[in-house]
Amino acid sequence: MSKNLLLPLLVGLSLSTLSLGAWSEGYPNHPIKLIIPHAAGSSPDAVARVITPKLSERLGQPIVIDNRVGAGGAIGLGAAAKAPADGYTLVVGHVGTLTINPNIYTNLPYDSKKDFAPISMSVTTPLLMVVSAESPFKTVSDVIAYAKKNPEKITFSSAGNGTASHMAGVLFGAMAGINITHIPYKAAPAALTSVIAGDVTFTFGGQPPAWPLVKGNKLRALGLSSLTRVSDFPETPAVAESVSGFEVLDWNGLMAPTGTPSEVIERLNTEIKEVFKDPEIIKKLRSQGLLPATGSPAQFSERIESETLKWARVSKDIKLQLD
Repeated sequence: MSKNLLLPLLVGLSLSTLSLGAWSEGYPNHPIKLIIPHAAGSSPDAVARVITPKLSERLGQPIVIDNRVGAGGAIGLGAAAKAPADGYTLVVGHVGTLTINPNIYTNLPYDSKKDFAPISMSVTTPLLMVVSAESPFKTVSDVIAYAKKNPEKITFSSAGNGTASHMAGVLFGAMAGINITHIPYKAAPAALTSVIAGDVTFTFGGQPPAWPLVKGNKLRALGLSSLTRVSDFPETPAVAESVSGFEVLDWNGLMAPTGTPSEVIERLNTEIKEVFKDPEIIKKLRSQGLLPATGSPAQFSERIESETLKWARVSKDIKLQLD
């Protein structure tokens, strides 16, 4: 390449790099929108509402929460995928939207691998298997025993097709060797309400919305979807005590549209990790059964990849395809 052509090219690259650096140093200079592809009262929403005030304080700009509900989270993720990659639209990524949906739907309005840049995991948590407080079932084994004697009479609700609560119920039925019927709802609160009303037998609910209903004697907790009991709720059995090997972990984290400047991703990652060092934040999360799980963007990406492979195996084994 001639010197006459090379010099302008180098100057242009230098100016663009300087421009990006100067722009990212001023980030953020106006409010940030956070899309939550789940209903108010859901676990992802609960996490966001605990951490965003402190994150907003650290960034020096308001963070406006935008709940985009429907299609198992696909509507919110689809909107985020089309947003400008400028750091001013973020989205909550969830085990269901990022790793389950891609394995059971062929027509999603987003590509979980190509459309988003991971920023940081937020929390991980087992789901809580609950029945109505008026239910005759006192244990997980009671549900299984009844289902074996009364095929197809047990029903479970979920926050929608492809959500963690849906897959937990399907996997539970398959591993327990029982026939149970799935009743999908549009959001997690509705799935819990259906159990309270006696419209369905049980659900695997997120802990933030489920525990208050248990403590208010509206629901009865049968077990957590972890391999072992958790220290915050030692009296609550693990479902795996009745169904060996059963484990479904609900998790979520923050993401940005692909193409968002790396400096912005790094700034957000740093600030999120600082937020999770606050003892009050940790206390609020753990009281709802939410375990802090921050890390690097690369670690979040690895989690998405490994769980995508896991749910690919599960969906193939149980022959689950929704379109």
